[in-house]
This record gives sequence, C-alpha cells and structure tokens, in this order.
Amino acid sequence: MYKPKMIENEKNLHCQLKHQLPVSMVILDSKLTQNQRLLCQECIDNFESEQKYKTIGFKKIVQKIEENKQSQLNIIENLIITNIKQVESFQIQINNLKSMVLQQLDQLLNNTKDWILNLKQTGSKLSEYSFFKELDLIIINQQNNKDDQINCQNQIKKLNQSQITKINSKLEQFKLFQEYQQLKDILNKLNEQTSNMSIIQQQQQLNPNQLLFIDYKIEQQEDCRAIVFDSTGKIMVSACGKLIIIWNFNNGKIKKVQSLSQHQNNVSCLIYSKINNYFISGSQDGSIILWKQLNNNQWQSSKPQCEHKNGISCIILTQNEDQLFSGSYDSMINVWKIDFINNQLTFFYSLQKHTRLVNQLSLNESERVLVSCGYDQLIIIWQKDANNKWTFQYVVKQSIEDYGAQVKFLKEDQFILVPYSTKFICLFQQKDGQFQEIVEKKVKLIYFGVTAPQLFYYLSFFPIIYIKDKNLICLRYHEKIIILKEQIDGQLLIVQELDCQHWNISGTVTKNGQYLIYWSGKKNNYEIYEIQYK
Repeated sequence: MYKPKMIENEKNLHCQLKHQLPVSMVILDSKLTQNQRLLCQECIDNFESEQKYKTIGFKKIVQKIEENKQSQLNIIENLIITNIKQVESFQIQINNLKSMVLQQLDQLLNNTKDWILNLKQTGSKLSEYSFFKELDLIIINQQNNKDDQINCQNQIKKLNQSQITKINSKLEQFKLFQEYQQLKDILNKLNEQTSNMSIIQQQQQLNPNQLLFIDYKIEQQEDCRAIVFDSTGKIMVSACGKLIIIWNFNNGKIKKVQSLSQHQNNVSCLIYSKINNYFISGSQDGSIILWKQLNNNQWQSSKPQCEHKNGISCIILTQNEDQLFSGSYDSMINVWKIDFINNQLTFFYSLQKHTRLVNQLSLNESERVLVSCGYDQLIIIWQKDANNKWTFQYVVKQSIEDYGAQVKFLKEDQFILVPYSTKFICLFQQKDGQFQEIVEKKVKLIYFGVTAPQLFYYLSFFPIIYIKDKNLICLRYHEKIIILKEQIDGQLLIVQELDCQHWNISGTVTKNGQYLIYWSGKKNNYEIYEIQYK
C-alpha cells in the first residue's frame, strides 16, 4: 500500500557546479553542504582533493535509503491495515443501526470516516522521505527508522484514544440495542491493541542515563526567559530581553542568525510549531505574536494580540495546532483560534477561576482535559463540554497546599505537579471521576537555595519537558535542572540533577531528546549538554 517516495525530484538534483549532467556519485562527508556532496561524471573526471573522501554511487545510496524506509513501512502498513479493518467492521455495525436512528448515527459515521482518513494520512506521511535528511543520518550513522516508527505508532495511539473517547460518550444512548455490545467489543479490541503497543515500546525504549557537558558556551547578557526548538532540532529560538533571537543549531553548537523585534517588554514564553514553520511568542507587555517563516532568513509577524491585561506567563498548543491557550499574570486563561494561512490569532473567550498568576497549563492526550496551576495555590481541572467549549470542573485537592510552579500531563489520566516550597514532585491520577494525589508516588527533592516568594515567577521560564518515546522528563526545581524517567511500576526516578547555582535560569530539550540547553543568569551564557541513554 505504501512505497518510499523521495520528496526531491531526481532530475532536479545537480552538482555544485551545475554541469547539467545526472548525479553519479555522492560524497559521504557531513562537513559538505547538500549539493557539494553530489558529483556528476564531469565532476568525477576533474575531482582532485588532498582529503580522502568516502564516496558511493548515487543509485546505490538511493537504494539503501529506500530499503531502510520500506522495512519500516511494512511494519506500519500491517498496523494500519489491522486498524482499518477494525474500523470498517465498526462501520458495518453502525449501518445496521442507521435505519432506526439515522440522525443520531450520522455523526458517528463521520467520526469513523475521519478516523480512517487520519490513519491513512499517518501512513502516507511516514512513506515520504527527504533524500538529504536520510543521507545525513546515514553519514553520521544515526538511524531514525525506529524512532519514526515509534512516533507513528504513538500518533495512531493518540488518534485511537481520542476517537474512542469521543465515540463512547455518544454510544451510551444505544445500550438497549442488540448491536451495542458488538460495537463495544470492537472498540475494546482497538483499545487493547493500543495498550499493548505502549507496553512493547516501554520494553524496547532506551532510558536517559546521564548528562554529558559540551565544552561550548555562547554569552548573552540580557535575560533569557524562554528557549524552543523546531521539530528538526536545527533551528533554536530564544528570548533576549525584548528581542527574539534565531539560532542555527548543529551537533550541540549554536550560531546566531538574526534578531526579531516587535514586543515592547521582555519576551517571557515561546512555543514552536511541530507542523509548520512558525512559532508564537508571549511578552510581559501582555501581547502574543505569531511568527511565520517566509524563507531561511525572513520571518513575518502577525498583528500583536493584547487581550490580556498583564504579562503572558505560559502558552500551549493543541496537537492539531488550531487552538492556543495562554496564561497570564492577570489570572486569566485565554483560548485563541490560530489561522496559519493568514498568519493571525483570533481571541475566543477567557477561563476565569484563578485569582492570581496562572503559572502553567497542560492538556491530556485526548485533549479533553486541561489542567492549570498558579500563585493562588489552586490546581484547576477544565473540560470540554458537548459544544467543545472549555468549562470549569473542580479544584484538585492537595495533601499540602502550595504554589503550583509547574504542571504536566504524562498520560491520559495522570499529571505531575512541581510545587514551589514543598520538596516533592507530586503525582495525580484520575480515580472515581476526579484527579487525586497518589501520595506514595511522590518524588523527594533536595533543595539548598533561597525561597523568596518573588522567585516563584521565574520557575515558569523552564516548563516541564516530557518526551514519551525517550522516557525522558526534564524539569526545573529552584536552582536545579532534574532529569527523571518512569519505571515499570509507574514510579518516577531521578536520573541526574544539574546544579545551576542560580535562580535565574531558562531552558529546554531538543524534540528528539538528544540535547539539553539552558541560559544561566549567573554566567550570562548558554550551556549545552548531550543526554546519554542506555
């Protein structure tokens, strides 16, 4: 069903000197640029170099890439076919009911059509590859086939969970029908298959082991309050006072490309799209701006949106990146619509329950539940109603009331909270319809720094990073950066603690979990660590 497809047109590939001849050979050297690696017959005839380059025939390297890709596609194809057969079986049962309750079931059918379409699109997206990207990976002996496969499986898992949750809520009205149990059996089988997939991944995945310091530093005197990466890990964006800095990131080293200026006060938070070439910035001036990349060195900013009455403290995106949530010092959570094509944000409405600064936000996997924490010591659960509008549900009870510094969902029904004063990472699990603290799964922390209340605001500059495929959790606790992993029994274990010896730090991890980078107010520079796995 799926075959490897090179994104680039082979006829358009040419050597650096543009001899208008077909490419015959490829030089395997990461130091050369893309077209410098390609040789036509005329280049080969005149090729002279003191260095000994390793070369390979163009057809042979394409064949190698496609063999690797096809092996990966075969596994995903079987998974997708199995899912499609189950969903198609589900369609048949719905059609049996359609004659009796046509109006109610039409929406269910539309859900399953979208389900199948999304499953097919997942496979189609994985079948595409970039010649240059795959060539880079082969040169540096880094195979991402397994990572891509796990990412694709996780997308299928999230898609299934989201659709099953949505359909189950509508299916209950048909309990008395004969076909109801058959429909439930199909959904249960899909759910069981998804759960087994998670267990297999957990058994196969590597675990973070230690941090390896890269002896390379870049100074920046102005405060950095946010750092993010694009999905490729080659573009880094960071805050520099009122400015936004664009960097090239390569093998653990950064190089400044340009500065962007639109905000009137310090940039406090950033988020980079996983789908398109754009990022979003929030500032202490209360404005939010969408930045769209037009080419390698040009960024177009949207009109600043200033619905908040105070500085922006945090921003998060939905998986489809059609909605943005922003938290603020004005105690509000605003919901926005994103129009990437027209490069604009549209304000929807505000969620009002916090009484002071909203420090962090997080969505669960199905994106039906939103959790928020803040300086009012409240952990609040918000949920989508029947009209897909977010509504207040309840305040989560805590064993010890404390300021919520950071919060992050790890699973559909589980999130962690890092309080400001309490020396624990707290874990909350959904039980009997509400999230409850699992006291026995607290992770004890050791802290030797200062606890001045005003320093609470700085904790939001390093949001919790969770990379499920790598079993990696990275968070900040006062003056420390902490790496954790989840054990088989669900208990969180501290792998390593990095003492930054200063309260003014911000940072993040590349999306592939390979590098940790942070800016320190003590040294006024960026420091980079490679995360080792075993």
